[in-house]
Amino acid sequence: MLLPLNFYLITDLHHYSHSLGVSGEAFEKKDKREQLCLAETGAIIDAYIDKILEDEDTKIVLVAGDVSNNGAMESHRELIPKLRRFTNAGKRVFLITATHDYYVEGNAVGNPVRLEGDREYPAERTEREQLIELYHEFGLDEAIAFHSESHSYCVKLQEGYRLLCLNDDGDRSFCGYSEDQMRWILGQIDEAKRAGDYIFAMTHHPTLPPMPLYHIISNGDMLGDWDSTTTLLADAGIELMFTGHAHMHNIGLKITEKGNRYYDVNTSALVGYPSNMRKVRIDDEKIEIHSLCVDSFDWDMQGLTVDEYTKRHFSYMTNQILDAAADDFEYFADLAESFSMRHEQSYKLRKPITFVGKGLRKWTLGSAGRLLGVSKKIDPSVKDLVARDIITELIQNAFHGNEPYYPDTPLYIAVSAILDRISKPLSRFKKTKDIASLLQALKRSFYNEAPDDYELVIERKKV
Repeated sequence: MLLPLNFYLITDLHHYSHSLGVSGEAFEKKDKREQLCLAETGAIIDAYIDKILEDEDTKIVLVAGDVSNNGAMESHRELIPKLRRFTNAGKRVFLITATHDYYVEGNAVGNPVRLEGDREYPAERTEREQLIELYHEFGLDEAIAFHSESHSYCVKLQEGYRLLCLNDDGDRSFCGYSEDQMRWILGQIDEAKRAGDYIFAMTHHPTLPPMPLYHIISNGDMLGDWDSTTTLLADAGIELMFTGHAHMHNIGLKITEKGNRYYDVNTSALVGYPSNMRKVRIDDEKIEIHSLCVDSFDWDMQGLTVDEYTKRHFSYMTNQILDAAADDFEYFADLAESFSMRHEQSYKLRKPITFVGKGLRKWTLGSAGRLLGVSKKIDPSVKDLVARDIITELIQNAFHGNEPYYPDTPLYIAVSAILDRISKPLSRFKKTKDIASLLQALKRSFYNEAPDDYELVIERKKV
């Protein structure tokens, strides 16, 4: 009988070196546009490392990409000694990099700057090929197979278990797997089967939508060809994939036509809201997935918990976006990229976004219900809720996971009635069908469909 496999997973560390500037007008402007706690990244990362090191029995740590904020070499150089704290304590680290970790000409992501006062200057860039040398000791040294084009590799974690570490950064316009990489992946799965090993995978971009709206407004931020690729992987033998990038805490499930299960365990950014990591145990009978957060980190947290502190930073960003939707669309389009909505997508929906942005400030569920003739569906307990506050909470809940407003709750019933009344006529016309689909996806985003996003036990299939 095989020994159980135990490991931690962290993702989206987005380490930001203080040498790049953490004060002054330029930094404040940048920080306001960030979902993430930028200046605090080093302190948060250290706190999680401390917590993992307390567990002397668990020897494996997975890191699922975007380890630096924007590809500054200084940030990479500072992060590496932090990761060596694991290896110095006898733990093994298996790491992949992603789009925030290296420079591509003409792309703001991965183009680092140094901030001084009210100005910014170029910082030392990291080229993609440099990442191999920088992080070779964290996984590649143990690789039993390597795909050079994609920087993907396969490792044997212990007897009976293999891990595919899949880089999906592609050319940034398509973050997915090339035909050659997919052949390599399928070959590794076949080799694992022949050896009798259980094989699972880690990649950076979400492979299933972490919320119903995500693939509508942010399809380019998912794994390229995600629907067909996940079916192919599931039917080939991968049932468990760990992902990041979305900064959301979510577990998605897909069952293929052939009856094969595929779980995407999407984990929130370590330095964002919510701040979490996963602890996983796999044995012959089941897979156990747990979520953990540190109690504090070395920073002036002003008496707040980690959850409260990161949520406050996140909420500031959310409120800016909602204000900009009403008053400054150019700024909205800029900010929306932090939530994975591309400029072209924003401008395509400029008129409805502006209309809704202005309306959110004054509409209540009660007034919207009266206007649309669905007052009977609006419970008195929610009729005075302002639309802007509802949307703010919806966004926060989507990132936090385990969204609470199920179809039998007064809020869901009210919102559902309003959105159904609006989307029904829109669905009849080709030009407005997409908006109707978006509204229906918005409705489904109020609650979490199974499985649970935080704690999950998966019974292993008997082979």
